[in-house]
Amino acid sequence: MYGTLIGIFLTSTGIMIGADTVLWGSGAPHPSRIEKTCMPSQRTVAAFEGWYGERLSLHQQFQAVCKTLSRSRKPLSVDAQADLLIRKLLDRYREQQGPGTTPAAALPAPANPHIAFVAVAGFDGATPMAAVRELRWEKNRKGLWSVKTAPVGKLSFDGCGVRFLGDERVAALLLDTSGHFERDKQRPEVSRAIEANRLRAEDHCFLSAFSLDDAKVLYKLAVRATIDHAETFQMENGAVGGQLHLLTIPSDGPIEKIVLDPEQYLE
Repeated sequence: MYGTLIGIFLTSTGIMIGADTVLWGSGAPHPSRIEKTCMPSQRTVAAFEGWYGERLSLHQQFQAVCKTLSRSRKPLSVDAQADLLIRKLLDRYREQQGPGTTPAAALPAPANPHIAFVAVAGFDGATPMAAVRELRWEKNRKGLWSVKTAPVGKLSFDGCGVRFLGDERVAALLLDTSGHFERDKQRPEVSRAIEANRLRAEDHCFLSAFSLDDAKVLYKLAVRATIDHAETFQMENGAVGGQLHLLTIPSDGPIEKIVLDPEQYLE
């Protein structure tokens, strides 16, 4: 079961994680009420994207580990939280799959080697950062398939910038140099996000003006564009949407959560 758009925004005024709540595919009991985020500590937010497993067991494992982390008296870094979450998901996935490897001759290549992403965003000291880990199928030199975990360097970042996980084909076009969505790219919130990514690449995040308010506008715009243009980009209709959960971690103060119903961002 796939169908998620996660947005990670490191801004000049704090951090935001945006997540939709649709889970499409057979066996989804409540397709518009799947919580894809959690708060493993008072200064971090985690998000889960990908294959949810039979009876949503991976989703349940994600939430259970988050609860355990939130009760811990020993603070863990952003990276350590991401490592623990993905390791526990790997354990649960292996329990469901049985033997850890299967001969390639007996098992066709997975239609999609990707299984899931786990992202944790928060502050390590005063530095905003996001750590992303992936659960995926890989084939070794002997032709055996096995499930592995790995850091995802192109999606992990610090300082400033924007990344999207999941069904991000449309959302990514808002931030690239293509000719798609030219009108939207002229909006100040989008242009500041594009500039933040450029400054991140140059290690000049102190110059970024991209803010939490910009991030909220950009995430809603990305979801709306994905819904409107899914067919054009060969995506499943209904894969993204439902209630939107916007969780912000200000530079100072507690995590804040806003829930938006579809009528609030599809106007």
